Amino acid sequence: MKKHNLLHIARSLSEHLQEIDYNQLPISDYNKQYIGNLKPAMHYYMKIYSACLSNGFNILNRSPQDITFVDYGGGSGFLSILAKSAGVGKVIYLDLNPKSVETIRVLKKETGIGPDIILHGNSDTLADWCKENDIHPDLLIATDLIEHVYDLKAFFKDLAGVNPEMQMIFTTASTPFNPYVKRRLHRLMDNSETGTAEIPNYYTLRKEYIEKNYPTLSVDEINKWTQQTRGLVYQDIDKAIKANQLPELKDAHNTCDPASGNWTERILPIEDYRFLLSTHNYSLKVDKGFYNTDRNNSVSSIICKCINLLIRVSGKGGFLIAPFIFLSCIRQRSES
Repeated sequence: MKKHNLLHIARSLSEHLQEIDYNQLPISDYNKQYIGNLKPAMHYYMKIYSACLSNGFNILNRSPQDITFVDYGGGSGFLSILAKSAGVGKVIYLDLNPKSVETIRVLKKETGIGPDIILHGNSDTLADWCKENDIHPDLLIATDLIEHVYDLKAFFKDLAGVNPEMQMIFTTASTPFNPYVKRRLHRLMDNSETGTAEIPNYYTLRKEYIEKNYPTLSVDEINKWTQQTRGLVYQDIDKAIKANQLPELKDAHNTCDPASGNWTERILPIEDYRFLLSTHNYSLKVDKGFYNTDRNNSVSSIICKCINLLIRVSGKGGFLIAPFIFLSCIRQRSES
């Protein structure tokens, strides 16, 4: 499918989705608010989804109707709806949030189009379901998700086991290149760790857990373990303390919810992704994202168009100002 055809489909779908009164649908207040915040930038997100799909089609070099596609961490399901609108043969939607799963079911009924399969779970859920049903997805796309995954090693292992030839595309705004984005996200991480972005903050949660479960530790030891276990879930904190192996912090900011493992917009060096993927014979291609040019203020639109042009023509320097990045995980298909 040609890129401009996909963009035309995305534009038309975006206009249709914006006309829906989501407050009248039987979905959770959380998803009503989430979609309400997304609606003003619907065209922008559809452009991102279109770019991901177009890239995937090019990598696979086959017609959309011959592709089995996974919308991983699909949220409200707009990417799944776009994929089916673009003629993708089989679309599998997956999300860990039951409220989001219910939302895509409602939207599929409301719009008359949507994913063929709807799953509630994570990477091991997908791997198990595909094995049980002898399904071999060709393409997986996940937007604004990879920066939250607690254990990327296990994550990639599960996904690589789904299909030895499955191609994967991720987007993340946790870019290690853009200094402005990094400063903003570092402030958010620090506020989640010791501030008020999360109540209780993650430092307090770890400290209370250690105090409760290891009452023989001194105050200094509790503080030391609390500090050095930033970025660990409770289970891994237990392992470290019982083995008396104080973890070594790899950076000054990344932190996660010790209960769920959800990282606060984790920023990783590209080489970390590349190393983890190489274990499963994937190569990594990194591309520059772009800004939203569909704005109510015409001056803002022009400025964003100019910045996007600068991003495109400035080579590697464009990564310094790109608002997000594409991570294309490309696996060489076996010779038949």
